[in-house]
Amino acid sequence: MTFHFEIAHQPNKQGAYTIFLLIFHKGQKKRIKTSILIPDKYWDPVKERVKKTCSTSKQDNEELQRLMDKARTTERELNSQDKLTLLRFLDIFNGKEKTYMLLSYALHFKEILAQGKQWGTCKKYGDTINKLTDYINSLGVRDLDFADITPAFISGFTAYLQSLQNQRYPDATLSPNTVIKHLKNTRAILHRAVDDGIIHPDDIPRKLKSVKEIQPAITGLTSQELTKLIKLPLEKGSDRWDARNAWLFAMYQGGIRIADIIQLRWRNIVGDRLIYTMSKNGKMVNVILVQDAIKILKLYQKDELRPAYYIFPYLDNNAEYARFLDYEDRKTMPPDMSKKYFDTINSKEARIGKMLREIKVLSGINHLTFHTARHTFALRAKEANVDNLTLKNIMKHSSLSITETYVKKLDNSREDAAMKVMYLDQTHLNKEKKRIIQQIQKLGFSPEELIELLSGK
Repeated sequence: MTFHFEIAHQPNKQGAYTIFLLIFHKGQKKRIKTSILIPDKYWDPVKERVKKTCSTSKQDNEELQRLMDKARTTERELNSQDKLTLLRFLDIFNGKEKTYMLLSYALHFKEILAQGKQWGTCKKYGDTINKLTDYINSLGVRDLDFADITPAFISGFTAYLQSLQNQRYPDATLSPNTVIKHLKNTRAILHRAVDDGIIHPDDIPRKLKSVKEIQPAITGLTSQELTKLIKLPLEKGSDRWDARNAWLFAMYQGGIRIADIIQLRWRNIVGDRLIYTMSKNGKMVNVILVQDAIKILKLYQKDELRPAYYIFPYLDNNAEYARFLDYEDRKTMPPDMSKKYFDTINSKEARIGKMLREIKVLSGINHLTFHTARHTFALRAKEANVDNLTLKNIMKHSSLSITETYVKKLDNSREDAAMKVMYLDQTHLNKEKKRIIQQIQKLGFSPEELIELLSGK
């Protein structure tokens, strides 16, 4: 566990800045507000102290030292008892140890994610927490003790999830995999409670431990479907037109993820290469621009292009978030701006998804989502006999096994070959036999002469 002090990113209404105590532990981060308020010019970020030129520096620095001593003492005590977790530390440091219940702990977990600006993960668990809250409230209680998370509770929660309306398809209920994802998120919250020493591993119902997702089919567009998509007449400059161009560019350039496509700028085009950092995992991508992708770029080139401008028309070049140019810059965004930026990207993803669903209907393509671009690239790569290791490096998979899973689900060549041997090739062989027999008959051989010829006598 480590401790630091930092000054707030934004001033209060009086123009003063709050000093925060930062706590880092096993990838978690927590900010504790102190009572110290100063103009930012008086803060020394290197020494993490108030400068002597500030009239209140002496008492402010004494207070900072007191808080640091208290933090280190609390850490040592918990370490000596082998009970050091961020949650326990915060409870003791703030002098308010409490017994957590399911929802209060889940909200604490969500707060930790938000403080780390893990907005995607925060949203994922937030959706599950909302459904847990609604279900628990439907039972006539405001929260539930961890001891009440029994197999019967999990069965009831599962049935409740299965009864909920599907927002995308109002005539249907939640898909089986969506239900399973909420159960897995609930399990993850309970595992986190185990890590924080709130419950014992055996307190997690076995029924929840065995939950597994139904593996979805991985499908890429066939050559015929891809041609349909490319040739589909769409109004230039329309949302559908932009969505198709973004999809095609993503597919041509190695299966770029939708959040990265939305954030691409002209500064990411360096000569004949596309260079950017993936927002999902922080990995650098440096890949040559193929001709089909260059043609799409030319559709968006204008006279007054600046390197910082976004390529596709989804984000505002003049917005405050636009001054944070790349992956590392965006990590320094103030929390409120970072959350707004995440929500903006999320809404654009939803808009592109809606356009692709409309294009799917218009084109008659069986399956079309933005992630299908990634699958389609992998399918085309295997058709071109690209080996799995090269494909892994292009797509930036975290492990070769992920690439192999992609390929296994996309590549049906072995099955097709087997079917041909069983049926298609047998039919072809029968035709060949018939043709040869007809040719022999034309030569005038008698059956006896033919037998003698074939026997080699």
